[in-house]
Amino acid sequence: MLQNLYTKYKPYYKENLVLALPIVVSQLGHTLVHLADGIIVGHFAGTVQLAAVSLVNSLFMLILVLGLGISYGLTPLIAQANGSKNYAECGKLLANSLVINFVFSIVLYALVYGVSISVIDHLGQSPDVVAYAKPYLNYLGFSIIPLMIFQAFKQFTEGLGFTKQAMMISIWGNVINVIFGIIFVKGMFGISPMGVKGVGLSTLIDRILMALVMGMYVFRSKNFKMYLTDFKLAFIEKFRINKIIKLGAP
Repeated sequence: MLQNLYTKYKPYYKENLVLALPIVVSQLGHTLVHLADGIIVGHFAGTVQLAAVSLVNSLFMLILVLGLGISYGLTPLIAQANGSKNYAECGKLLANSLVINFVFSIVLYALVYGVSISVIDHLGQSPDVVAYAKPYLNYLGFSIIPLMIFQAFKQFTEGLGFTKQAMMISIWGNVINVIFGIIFVKGMFGISPMGVKGVGLSTLIDRILMALVMGMYVFRSKNFKMYLTDFKLAFIEKFRINKIIKLGAP
């Protein structure tokens, strides 16, 4: 029976893997950024600052998951509209997703700045660890804003079957994060050693660049011109916002 099922669906396995593997890699990129931050700080800045990075990442990942979850609601709606040949709807959905992600990223940043930074004081950590953790968390919190913009474009392209581009941008983003992280933490090319603040700044720069490059790819690529003919932020409508949130929130 299993052999028959394998034979029947064998042609689809490769197609699914070609689409899915880049998505897995690009999602893994979000986690690898924080892993790289820890390795860089542990190697160049010592154990106290490494403890600060570990503390912040454990808190930040909980908040990051909320943002990523909301952004996922766009992909199936894009695929559905594209399958129905309602190409203009894809552009309208992207516009609504950009607004949702931006507003939600501001809320998440406020959550980081207003709640998480206060919570750190009551987790039983040493004053030195807390002192290093707060500025790093603040950088990561601000980086949610460009990350959520990146996610809107990423989920749009993936809903249309273009998954490799976001993967490549994520890979290069991680490379840039490591290079800048080492430069800032260690202090190179005339820059004073920044310690744990350096990996926070490098992560912020990395995510800003990722959002810019992903946006430029979407708006300049011939692959998406027919979907963006009616792209306007004026097409923000409650029913589209509700559809995206209803799919993404769970």
